Amino acid sequence: MTTRHTTTIITASTPSELSPIESAIMDACNTLHEAHELGDRAMAGASTMQLWKLLDQYDATDGENHPNPAWARPNQRALALSAMGQVDNAIQAELAALKYADTPRRLEISLGNLSDRCLRLGEPDRAVQFFLEAYQANPNSVPVLITGALALHAAGMIEQANMICESLLSSPGILSPGAELAAYLECDQRTRAIAQEIPALGELFRRWETLKAKIGGQS
Repeated sequence: MTTRHTTTIITASTPSELSPIESAIMDACNTLHEAHELGDRAMAGASTMQLWKLLDQYDATDGENHPNPAWARPNQRALALSAMGQVDNAIQAELAALKYADTPRRLEISLGNLSDRCLRLGEPDRAVQFFLEAYQANPNSVPVLITGALALHAAGMIEQANMICESLLSSPGILSPGAELAAYLECDQRTRAIAQEIPALGELFRRWETLKAKIGGQS
C-alpha cells in the first residue's frame, strides 16, 4: 500500500446524480483532501472517521439500493481510499468497479478516476492510457479533460495538453459559476500549478478571474 496525500477535487455533473450518502461521501472526501493540503490532522482524522461510517451505511443499504451496486460500492470505496491517501488500494477498488461499469457514464467515471490516481502515483504514461479510454467513453467530460491535460503535461506532451484546454476554451457556457470547470479553476491546485506552461489553460484562468471580477462588481 502506498500512502500519498497529493490532493484532487471530486465533482458531480449534477447534484441529482448522487444519492444522499454518495453526496455526503463526496463532501467528506473533498474535506479530507483539503485537510491534507492544509496539514490539519484534526480535520483529517474527523473526516476519515466520517468516511468509514458513510461507507458502512452505503454497503449496508447495497449502495442505497443502487441499480448497479457491484459497480457503485467499490467505486465509492475507491473515492474514500483515495482521499485517505491509500492510492494503490483506491486503484484496486476502482479496477474492481470497472469490471461492472455497464454504461458510458460509469465507464467514464471509473476510467477518469484511474487516470487521476495513476497521475498521483507518479505514473503519467499509465494515466494517459486511462485518460484516452475515458475520453472515448465521454469526450465532453470536464473532469476527464482536466485530468487528461494534467496527465499529458506530466508525460511531457505539452502540445497535446494545450489542445485539450483549447477544446474547453471553445465550449460555450462552460465557465459559468457553479459549473464543474469553475470548481477546478477555483479549487484544484494541481491545475493552477501548470497553467503558466499550457497557454490555453492560462487563458482559461484569466477568463475565470475576469468573470469573477465582473460578477463581484455586479453584486
